[in-house]
Amino acid sequence: MEKKSSETKMVIVMRKDLNMTKGKYVAQGSHASLGIVLDIQKRNNQNHRLILEKWLNESFVKVCVSVNSLEELHDIYKNALSSDQAVKLITDNGLTMFNGIKTDTCLAILGYRDKVDEITGHLRLL
Repeated sequence: MEKKSSETKMVIVMRKDLNMTKGKYVAQGSHASLGIVLDIQKRNNQNHRLILEKWLNESFVKVCVSVNSLEELHDIYKNALSSDQAVKLITDNGLTMFNGIKTDTCLAILGYRDKVDEITGHLRLL
């Protein structure tokens, strides 16, 4: 029996230029993944809620990719917003790294595979 491909996916985009520890990468990616789910549940966007429900009922596909700068992260964020994708930008408070400076570390996008790939398909796996 052929396994059906998931129609939805989450992509977590991490900044490599920050040289975070492995634990920090995991923590920030977790913030992004959970944050986007909670945001969708709180907001009144039916399309995003339908996509979340579909994603939860499929196979929770998550892919982690990277960018090399804050500018690249913000470009991905703006592209996701302009194409009406659910997106969550994570800003670290700088308590354990970054010398107390608040820093945008990563983001998560959740949507239909083809739409998310239009925004992140060119990025390299982390």
